[in-house]
Amino acid sequence: MVKAVLVRRTFCRSGLATLVLVLCSVAVTLAATLTLFTAAYDGTSVRVEWEVSTETDVNGFELSRKASNETSYTAVTTVTPTGQRRYQFTDINVYRALPGNNTTPAAGSGPYTYRLLVRSPNGDQAYLTILTGTPSAVQRSWGTIKSMFR
Repeated sequence: MVKAVLVRRTFCRSGLATLVLVLCSVAVTLAATLTLFTAAYDGTSVRVEWEVSTETDVNGFELSRKASNETSYTAVTTVTPTGQRRYQFTDINVYRALPGNNTTPAAGSGPYTYRLLVRSPNGDQAYLTILTGTPSAVQRSWGTIKSMFR
């Protein structure tokens, strides 16, 4: 009853456009509010960090990576929310193929773009961050040598 009166008042005073805008803004609720999403080289690997201020209805986080010479993202990991609000993943596979992917990323195929998908029942939210800078030739070579023995 009270909701119907509020809707009728909003419609009469401000018009249909305002009523639709108010109803849509109430219906759209973001599952997570991201406050930090960064990627940085850490030796021969890449450290990806993200922080959320809320985790309302979050089913999970999916982290994907794409090199500049690739056309699509490759899933790197899936993280189940724990309520800790700050998450970190160390990508040790930057210089070698992922399972199911026969191609090894080329040493000079950067910069890399990381995509974080926030999975929720209301739909997915996507965030991007670009890995700035490139590792030195020594770091790339060492990463390739280490990956042969993993």
